[in-house]
Amino acid sequence: MEPISNSNRPTSDEPTPAEINAGECLPHEPEPLECRVTDAPAAPPPTAVKSLVDKHPPSLSAAPREPSQASPSAPVASSRPGIALSVGGNIAIGPGIAVAAEGSIGVVVDLNEPKISVFTSAAWGTAVAAGVSAGVSGQLSLVKDVTKFWGSGAELGVNLPGGAVSPGAALNYTTPTPGGPREFSGVTGSLGPGLGGDTHYFEGNTTERWGTSPQAIKDALKRAFDPNDSICVGP
Repeated sequence: MEPISNSNRPTSDEPTPAEINAGECLPHEPEPLECRVTDAPAAPPPTAVKSLVDKHPPSLSAAPREPSQASPSAPVASSRPGIALSVGGNIAIGPGIAVAAEGSIGVVVDLNEPKISVFTSAAWGTAVAAGVSAGVSGQLSLVKDVTKFWGSGAELGVNLPGGAVSPGAALNYTTPTPGGPREFSGVTGSLGPGLGGDTHYFEGNTTERWGTSPQAIKDALKRAFDPNDSICVGP
């Protein structure tokens, strides 16, 4: 085999086919890691909205506030006590289980304001009487809540025989809906001339507020004496 010498090498710097074949048999060095890393894409430019947000960050006052534990709760409506003064009459026809009724007219005073209102009250029901029980008396009522004084109600009471000074007492209840549950509303004491005595329970109580203006009095008289208009005592 003829040795390769500079005299046998072509004048060009290009490798000969023999050198190319010999170079392919030589081990190659691993490619540097820097060559394998791809260039990361450039970050997109900030949008107009993001630029405004960066320029004007939200203030702390705009953040929603947590509910305060020390904030007071809504006030609970309290009852409005009052006093009612009236004049009334009662009747029960016995003996034994009797049919009874009573009525009164007077004024009720709201002790919170104070405020005075005129009212009429009527009631009917059953009673236990030895005979005829009837009387006229002045009445004083302690009202638990004057806002519930009006409307339908119930009464459990007693009229004692006493001649010229027959005493009486009653427990008063309000029924927001007729025939519905009862709520204690106050107590009533009475004193006046009477005949006989009875124990009664009235569940047909109705109490109406009356105005004191001339027009209100005129309308009340018209309703009382107009035969074509039924008389209704109640709110």
